[in-house]
Amino acid sequence: MTTFPLENVKKLRKELATHPVYTAVTDMNDLTVFMQHHIYSVWDFMSLVKYLQNKIAPAQIPWTPVGDAQVQRFINDIVLEEETDEGIALEDGTPTYTSHFNLYLQAMEEVKVGSSQLAREFVSKVASDSLDIARKTTKIPSAAEEFMQTTFNFINGDKPHVIAAAFALGREHIIPEMFRALLDKMNISREEAGVFYYYLDRHIELDGDFHGPMSMRMLELLCEDDKVKIAEAEEAALLAIKARIKFWDGVLLAIESSKN
Repeated sequence: MTTFPLENVKKLRKELATHPVYTAVTDMNDLTVFMQHHIYSVWDFMSLVKYLQNKIAPAQIPWTPVGDAQVQRFINDIVLEEETDEGIALEDGTPTYTSHFNLYLQAMEEVKVGSSQLAREFVSKVASDSLDIARKTTKIPSAAEEFMQTTFNFINGDKPHVIAAAFALGREHIIPEMFRALLDKMNISREEAGVFYYYLDRHIELDGDFHGPMSMRMLELLCEDDKVKIAEAEEAALLAIKARIKFWDGVLLAIESSKN
């Protein structure tokens, strides 16, 4: 099995975990600005997931038993949880199910009514027209647009090991650290933003306990002990984390600008 190089990745993860954006969220207006940027990385994550599912556990007829069953189970579990996870229970205790994207939209509306409208318009435009048209005709934050461009550059490159690296090391491994830092440092209480806290807690639980280790198994499987693929995957992982750091730089600037 591949021994994946992680030293350079670890250095960037440390920088990301201590980014000043987390302490910049001091009130509900700051949180609204943060969420109006972050929602787009919540959305584009699913395209990474769906690409990998199509490669590892494809829907094809007639079906044939191919691939690593453990990794197939992992990617199918990711889709199950991202598209139909447990939401906030109703007042009578009845369970609800929702995608993490829709859960985040719900969290945005709890913080500020109407704050999710632009993101909803963007996704609606993607569905009715195309991603390119949606990006050109919807005034989404520039930092979010640039981050999404990096994500879809990975996908358009159509190299499973590269996309798995962006997914595993650029998302699954760093999300628990980022969200713990945000919970520890932001000045927003659980009572003020209950749905947002639920979203963060859910990702820390899922990504930290199971998704992270299994995403590395998937990455190693797709690299096939090939030195070229390993090098390309490492480069993609570093690029993905750098893109997140730059994204947070843009969010921090937007929060500071909103105060003025």
